[in-house]
Amino acid sequence: MASSCFLTDHHAHRVGAAAELRALVPHSHTHRMRALLLLLLLVATRASAQNTWRVVTDTDALTDKVKRSATVVNAGGNTLSVYRGPGDAAWVLFSLSPSSLDLLSPRRAPIYRIDKNEPKDLEPDRRLTEQGLGVDLYQWEPKWVNFRIWHGREDEGRGVDLQEMMAGRSIVFRYALPTGGYKETTFSLEGAGPVIAEALGISVSPTNDEEAGSAFRAALVAALKRCQQDMRTFSTCFDRVTACEKKAQRDLKTLQACLQ
Repeated sequence: MASSCFLTDHHAHRVGAAAELRALVPHSHTHRMRALLLLLLLVATRASAQNTWRVVTDTDALTDKVKRSATVVNAGGNTLSVYRGPGDAAWVLFSLSPSSLDLLSPRRAPIYRIDKNEPKDLEPDRRLTEQGLGVDLYQWEPKWVNFRIWHGREDEGRGVDLQEMMAGRSIVFRYALPTGGYKETTFSLEGAGPVIAEALGISVSPTNDEEAGSAFRAALVAALKRCQQDMRTFSTCFDRVTACEKKAQRDLKTLQACLQ
């Protein structure tokens, strides 16, 4: 279409067939070069848009409440988002590309790892949620999983998982397939910290009170994970840890003494 427009404008100023032919050749070459440069620019723009964290806003049509999420799409078209969910807790949405034929196994939760830190296995969260004890940590659909990464209360600390994500360089997910086997996909975390902070409405760096709260929360999570090692005694262990949490009133030493 662009070439036809060019010829029409050229005909309006023709000075003879020979002159027209001479003029057409260099302009056609220039047009091809511009088209090639535009194509390269589009490819570069699309590549830069991938693995680039940005804040996505969504307004509820019924309540007018604005929801913000920090979102990135990797080269495979898979998406990772961090947002505030029910109770202001921070959740992570890991979803596979709509164009992919892959599905997520309902029987095995993904594992993720940030940089060279310890891998985080979401399987205990899946099992704990399935116990029906009123604990909601994990949600599954064939193309995506949701998992809670932070309780959302700054005065109780951010937790190691959220801090690692905000300060990390990359995160890799290993997900099981319903038919057996697994695949992996990686997301960049470059620039994620400020974007996640904006989406969650928190500061980029934790305060001293938050760090103290994080230590308390880490000890509490470790105790709950120990409970999950034996599902036969899980209920009793869970009740004991919960009682110790209430008794400690966010004091780490009191919690540790209670759990001994």
